[in-house]
Amino acid sequence: MASNLSILFRLISSYLLIIVVVLLSGIYTIWNLSEINRLIQTVTNDDAREIHLSEESLEILYSATAAEEKFFVSRDKAYYRQFKTLGAEFDKQMAELASLADTAKKQELLARVRTLHNDYGRLFDDTADPTGARSVPDREIVRFRAAREQIASEAAQRLRELARVASAERDERLVRIEAISVRTANAILVSLIVAVMMVIVISAFNTHSVSGPISRLREKTKAIAGGDFGEPLNISSPPEIRELADAFNAMCDRLRELDQMKIDYIGHLSHELRTPLTAIKEASSMLQEGLFAALPERERELQGLIRQECERLIRSVNRLLDFSMMESGMMPLTLQDAELPQIVEKNLQRFSPLAQRKNIALQVRIPPDLPRLRMDTEKIEVVLENLLSNALKYTPDGGLITITARYRADTNCVEVAVSDTGRGIPESGLQEVFEKFRRVDDGKGAVRGTGLGLAIVKHIINAHGGRIWAESEFGRGSTFTFSLPA
Repeated sequence: MASNLSILFRLISSYLLIIVVVLLSGIYTIWNLSEINRLIQTVTNDDAREIHLSEESLEILYSATAAEEKFFVSRDKAYYRQFKTLGAEFDKQMAELASLADTAKKQELLARVRTLHNDYGRLFDDTADPTGARSVPDREIVRFRAAREQIASEAAQRLRELARVASAERDERLVRIEAISVRTANAILVSLIVAVMMVIVISAFNTHSVSGPISRLREKTKAIAGGDFGEPLNISSPPEIRELADAFNAMCDRLRELDQMKIDYIGHLSHELRTPLTAIKEASSMLQEGLFAALPERERELQGLIRQECERLIRSVNRLLDFSMMESGMMPLTLQDAELPQIVEKNLQRFSPLAQRKNIALQVRIPPDLPRLRMDTEKIEVVLENLLSNALKYTPDGGLITITARYRADTNCVEVAVSDTGRGIPESGLQEVFEKFRRVDDGKGAVRGTGLGLAIVKHIINAHGGRIWAESEFGRGSTFTFSLPA
């Protein structure tokens, strides 16, 4: 499954995985920082305020006790009013503390302090006479002070306990803040280490998955450059490199095939050139030695043989030169309007003697109303010459060669076919006969052509904007057909 993943998908998925890890670490860090911020706000706004209010309330309670003492001693109404003002301020502090109390323990302590403070206020009101209408007996004052001492002592104790509870909660939150900070720092460190390790591992994996096959391709290229084709590369992953390897293997197969074709063709061409050269050498040696000086007719035959073999050599060399120029695009076409039957008739006149010697009949079926064609007449003559030469070469004595032509209105072209009654071409070789340096075995050890004639024909027809194809029934003959735009 992983071997089918492309390089781009691997890179994207790898970096997305790293981004996800970093993103999760960031989310976790932000969540912890939010929790730390909430705890800090609770410590600074709630816990610290509760402790401060508890201490202030305790101070107010002590101040109220002092004002009450001074009132009973001096009977000054100013101390009475001061006691009432401090009591109102104490109630205000209790109300604010009640709004901050977030636990049942705190609420219970505050409720008890407020009850004690209310009892203290009622006790003072029952004992004190701010109008001065009556004198408070000493025993009532003593009794009041005893009760007040008990109430104030318990209220102070509860306020101090409230401050301790708030302080303990503050310390607990500070410990939690410290723990969260440590945990966040560890998480950031771990995520950083994981991200770095993932980058290293993923980069190493991706680099190896790409560099490994490329290294194999490089070594294979060096081997092929040295002439060693060897076995095809088997690279299954990643898909881009696999496709490159498949194309590389196809190229290697083609190079191996072309290399073998080159070897075969050089051997065959050597034979094609050596045969006439040998004949020329032997014939010229005979003439030079004067072996047939008394036989003029025999000398003329040798001279004719030398002439024929020289023409054969010239045709072979010209064919190589023509094909080389066609491959390099250095042979332009000289287009002109011309009649196809005239070109066919010219080639028939050229090959008629050879056909008569082999007792091969030549038939022409060309309609008189065939349209004129815009073509390079010399190149089309080469096409017909090659097709007729092949047909005569591979048609047995007593055979038949037919040249037909017809106009096709649907494609606005003229199709010309050259048919023979020779041995035919195997089906596997029909697509190969037009390839350069390609020789087709007919199954009987005979080699079909030098490998350039039909390649030149195909090049000429394609240059005219037409096409050429072959049809054959093995053992019953072949038909080569080409089309030219009308």
